[in-house]
Amino acid sequence: MFSAQAPGVSAATGGGLIGALIDSSVQQSRQKEMSAEIGAIVGPLLDYDYRVEAGLAIGELLNTPNAFPLKIASSQVLAGMPPKAEQNARIVATKSGPAYLVLLLQYVLEPGLGAFTTRTTALLWQDGNKEPSYRSATVFQTPIGGGTRATVVRRLGANDGQQLKAVMRDSIQQTLRVVGLDLAGARSGAIRTARFNVNGTWVTLGGQGFDEQPGRVVFRDQDNAMYSVRTAAP
Repeated sequence: MFSAQAPGVSAATGGGLIGALIDSSVQQSRQKEMSAEIGAIVGPLLDYDYRVEAGLAIGELLNTPNAFPLKIASSQVLAGMPPKAEQNARIVATKSGPAYLVLLLQYVLEPGLGAFTTRTTALLWQDGNKEPSYRSATVFQTPIGGGTRATVVRRLGANDGQQLKAVMRDSIQQTLRVVGLDLAGARSGAIRTARFNVNGTWVTLGGQGFDEQPGRVVFRDQDNAMYSVRTAAP
């Protein structure tokens, strides 16, 4: 949700109906301008469904031997959690059947379109227990900036969204990789740092590294949250 900043005329003039009416008029004008700008930026990207790309990425995982420490019998990509009764039934079924793993994932294009970020909570139920036997938090990020917002949008949406789709697939693959390493008991090593985009601002984050690939590092922060971050960022 987006809201234009209020002009504050009413407060500056000591309150009253005139100031409030001016505030309302300016706020509406700003909101219309912002809506038009956001529509122009976000509109071209609305046709690309993260769930489709996540399903493709998980399908590749299922067809790759030893890609995950647990054998995956079946998978589903849903818009939200199952209804409570269905969720409870799945948990109860683990008493005599396979474990039940849920990834609750939220993705975002950071303000200014500097980076694509996902935040995932992984939960694993086993042996019919109501409480998860495993719980973790994983943050994935990759820079997508370079140029104006309009330039970034054109690049992400070019060739039927080839770049944006690739970033989406990479995010779920890397998230599953991190969760898999954690489930397999990966040990923490030396401190590693990386640049990270927080609401449009680049900061430096770091923690104990436990995996590294060309151009990407994985580490745990002081709260044990796991990060998979590009090592080459502005």
